[in-house]
Formats: sequence, C-alpha cells, structure tokens
Amino acid sequence: MEVYDQLNTFLVEIWGRINKIEERALAAGLGNEISVTEIHILEKIGESPGSRMSSIAKSLSITLATLTVACDKLEAKGLITRTRNTSDKRVVNVSLTPRGQAAYEYHQSFHDRMIHAVMEVLTPEEASILGTSLVKLQRFFEDCTIL
Repeated sequence: MEVYDQLNTFLVEIWGRINKIEERALAAGLGNEISVTEIHILEKIGESPGSRMSSIAKSLSITLATLTVACDKLEAKGLITRTRNTSDKRVVNVSLTPRGQAAYEYHQSFHDRMIHAVMEVLTPEEASILGTSLVKLQRFFEDCTIL
C-alpha cells in the first residue's frame, strides 16, 4: 500500500504545490501582473507564433470565447498582438509582443530550472523510468472518461 499512498499523495498534493511555486516565481520575476493561467496562454502562443486563436484554444482545451476574453486582457497588458488574416478575415492570428516574449522566456527558464533540479537528484536509470511512467500517466489522463 506504500506505493499507492505515495502516488495518491503525489497526484493530490504535488500539482497544487507546483502551481504555488510557479505563482511565486512569476511574482518574483514579473510582478503580480501575469497569472499562471495567462502565462500558460503566453506559453502556447510562444510555442507557435502567429497561430490561429482557434488552434491555441484547442491546444489549451478551452473555448475560443474563453481565450478571447483572456487575450483581451493580455493585449491590454501589452503582451500579445492579434491580427486578422489577410486572405480570410474570419481568422485571427496571435503573437507575442517583445514584452510578451520576455515573459515567455522567463517562464521557460523557470521550467528549465525546475526540471534540472529534479534531474540532478536522479540516476539516468531513475530518470528513464520516471519519464516512461509519466508518459503512461499522461496517456491515462488524456483518455480518462471516469472523472
């Protein structure tokens, strides 16, 4: 039962702890100007500059309307720009401004430091097992219909 309890503790508590750590890191580096939700939107935009808003919404598993409201705020903060596609005016593309790019890079640096801190305490074999296990866990949650 020990492994069961460890896994349960991890799934229930760790995600919340990671969010709190991420919130503190964002506040320290960017002030309270950007929320965790907003930085994750910036992350998706930064990964695919100039993408359609509909593609970003789909990758975040949110509605286009939800993304539109969030992007209104991000645009007001000077972090993104939205442009209409010249060949199809219904399509809106979104990109980071230089300020948004700086926030994106700061967040990427946080993730790099977090992963490095985890990896440095694991042997290569442990890291491989952890990676394989997390992929299986990710697939479970992607396919999950019991929740």
